[in-house]
Amino acid sequence: MSVTFKFSRVAVAVTAALATSVSMAEQPATDSGLDTIVVTAQRRSQNLQDVPLAVSAFSAASLEAQQITSTLQIAREVPNFIAGNNVGQASANVYYIRGLGQTQSFPTFEPQVGTYVDDIYLGRQNANNLALFGVSDIEVLRGPQGTLFGRNSTGGAIVVNLEKPTDNDSGSFQAAYGAFNRRELIGSVSTPLTDTLKSRTSFFTVQDDGYVHNLTTNETMNATNNVGIREALRYNPAANIEWNVSGDYIDNKGANVLNTPSGSRRVSYSGLSQNGGALAAPFFGLPLLTGAKAQLGQGVEVVSWGLMSNLKIGYESGVLNLITGYRGLHQLMAVDFPFPSLLGPAVPFDQSPVGQFALAQDLHSHQFSQEVKWSGEAGKLKYTTCVFFMSESSSNDFGAVGNFGAFLSTPDAVVASFPFPFGEATTVNDMRSSAVYLQGDYAFTDAMTLTVGGRYTHETKTLTAAADPGGAVAVLGGNFGIPTSFTTTDIQNAGFLTDLKANEFTPRVALQYKVDPNLMVYASATKGFQGGGWNGLAFKAVDFNNFAPETVWSYETGFRSETADHRVRLNVNAFYEVVKDYQLLSYNGYGFVTNNGADMNAYGLEAELTWRPVDRLTVETNVGLMSAKYKNPSAIVAAQQVTCRDDGIGCESGIVDANGNLATPSNTPHATASTHVMYAWPVGSYTITGNVGVQYVGSDNVGTEGSRFGENGAITTFDAGITAQQTGSHFSVTAECRNCTGKNWGTSYLFSNKYWNQPGTYDLRFNYKY
Repeated sequence: MSVTFKFSRVAVAVTAALATSVSMAEQPATDSGLDTIVVTAQRRSQNLQDVPLAVSAFSAASLEAQQITSTLQIAREVPNFIAGNNVGQASANVYYIRGLGQTQSFPTFEPQVGTYVDDIYLGRQNANNLALFGVSDIEVLRGPQGTLFGRNSTGGAIVVNLEKPTDNDSGSFQAAYGAFNRRELIGSVSTPLTDTLKSRTSFFTVQDDGYVHNLTTNETMNATNNVGIREALRYNPAANIEWNVSGDYIDNKGANVLNTPSGSRRVSYSGLSQNGGALAAPFFGLPLLTGAKAQLGQGVEVVSWGLMSNLKIGYESGVLNLITGYRGLHQLMAVDFPFPSLLGPAVPFDQSPVGQFALAQDLHSHQFSQEVKWSGEAGKLKYTTCVFFMSESSSNDFGAVGNFGAFLSTPDAVVASFPFPFGEATTVNDMRSSAVYLQGDYAFTDAMTLTVGGRYTHETKTLTAAADPGGAVAVLGGNFGIPTSFTTTDIQNAGFLTDLKANEFTPRVALQYKVDPNLMVYASATKGFQGGGWNGLAFKAVDFNNFAPETVWSYETGFRSETADHRVRLNVNAFYEVVKDYQLLSYNGYGFVTNNGADMNAYGLEAELTWRPVDRLTVETNVGLMSAKYKNPSAIVAAQQVTCRDDGIGCESGIVDANGNLATPSNTPHATASTHVMYAWPVGSYTITGNVGVQYVGSDNVGTEGSRFGENGAITTFDAGITAQQTGSHFSVTAECRNCTGKNWGTSYLFSNKYWNQPGTYDLRFNYKY
């Protein structure tokens, strides 16, 4: 089916829905309508229907109704949004919005979709799979956020707002048991300490036994063992002053080890055990790897913590916010990435205690940010201005060990294990970003408003590198000249910069017009910017290239509408984006490469419909259509295309497909859609609430090179849940399932191997609220 035909079908459907809305608007309101949705997408509280942006919003109640317990699960309810776990890591999510995203979590570059928690930007992707405990609401902003959420959000932003302490005693507790022996306990308690000081304590713990059976080590893998706590204080010393302070600590133990569906279960053939020590084994008398990472068994642990302060002072002329944030992170990871033919069935080479290609990492990251924001009004002008500063320092001690047994074996002589150190190094990269922005809404009339904004960013990044001493890698490099590590001087001698600077102005212009109180139309143009970086996952200086900043212009038009009785809400937008110097991560046959491989153009249509025909029934539907294409390949990629077509070399590598053409950008299905239906039945003194959700994702490719191994066919999944609560009771019970039919699909691709989605689950939940 052609993209044009798909766009035509949705256009007809949208027109029909709008016509229905107009028809229903003529009818008198007889029941209560949809709740007003308040968002902060423009860094101030507004009715969603008045915001000239593509925003999907979820209240705490809607997150619960749609069984969304982590940020990974949000994508299924947002048009043109694809998400999955990073390869190896369950705590890190790969987000693609409108075709822009990043699959790598090394600290030498950042993802295109930014995550913000209470206005604090999370610089590292390693811990962005947030458990949703103590959450007030979530907003997903599609398209570049060039001004107000400007740093590294060229694809969009996920904005998480946490619950604040309340004036009265309140709380909620939830306990659940489900598939894979999963146990959950989540709670949040708010208590007024004095008339001016309020407190909220939130916590969660999640454990399960894992869902992957390792046929080589006889271990169960990809288990979860997470715990977190957050303490929040709200201080109101005067009527015009509110000071919110919070701190959190989260320990996330969860891997995404490569596995494959086998009947009704998932299996792995990796020889790397979850018991540590194999990566420090002797190699001609010296350890394969050194430091804390060498003692790790297969698995990932990410510990993150943070402090946030938001001092809000109201004046007659406006509101001042002083927003201060600190985030710390420590990741220990050792994960096996098998070579293509060694996924299964099991062969002797799988018995290698170091796996096939084990990557180990000991990462420390610290960031500090400060915003001074002023929001005010002057006649017909509403404006927000801010000065922003952020600094970050990351130290990454990493190394890799491979098994050469597969390459040394012959039919007559099988070598099961011959571990060999691929490389080892420590990099330290520091970042400083300063920015000033201003955005204003000027109301020409009661119906027409012009939004103009701009952000100027100055950013510097520096990198130092050193070979880890004392191990086999250092000896190989020093005595035999095998390039398995590098220093800062080596990188500079290879012709790459270790100091990067960028200065960028990112404007935004939008015009909106209120046709009537229930219909607003708008058009906008926005520029986004992301700073440059380095190809961090490299073991030779010649591969540690630096790449330039990425920019995107996005042009959008749409409308926001409601019926007069507020029972139908229909929001539709169309977009066209032009990406320059896309920072692409790909595998070129011998290593991972991140560079400005090409430009990209994408266009699409997005529609979100909410309908409440009667008080007890709510229907929510979203549809996304998109087409994306690489343009203007770099000189290196263009030369690779020629070599592929002429000599058959370099095909299905990087972003070049088997025919020497530029591949279709990864994670860009032509269509996404979901429908969620909730209905409440009164049964005697009880209310039984049923939830059914259906999600559809069209065929796409999760690899960058267009390989047939990375292809996904169209997939339809099904969720369901039922909740029972007695009238006036604080207790409720929920039974639910996600991906109820156990569908499997690829979420990413590496070494000709797919990484698969998390399997279907079910659970029983007991809830208490007061």
